[in-house]
Amino acid sequence: MAGDVFRHVKHDGDFCVIGGGLAGLCAAVAAARHGAKTVLKQDRPVLGGNASGEVRMHICGADRHNRIPHMRETGILEHLQIENVARNPQQCYSV
Repeated sequence: MAGDVFRHVKHDGDFCVIGGGLAGLCAAVAAARHGAKTVLKQDRPVLGGNASGEVRMHICGADRHNRIPHMRETGILEHLQIENVARNPQQCYSV
């Protein structure tokens, strides 16, 4: 009976990330950038976890509210922030 409760979907990849929060999203992007066939499994309608439009929590090291100017996030997280500013200049969470 338990087999009838859950739907089974098979994915073929080199690297699998479970959870599309910021850590999972960055891990999946890093793996894909290095050429791995990457699977990202997420149970929410949006990516980003607490930093998504669902929760609206700031990315603490990477946003303008950081009180230590020389301390900030870099790499993939910074790239996501820059891309968001370019695509979403109004800083609208739903975008």
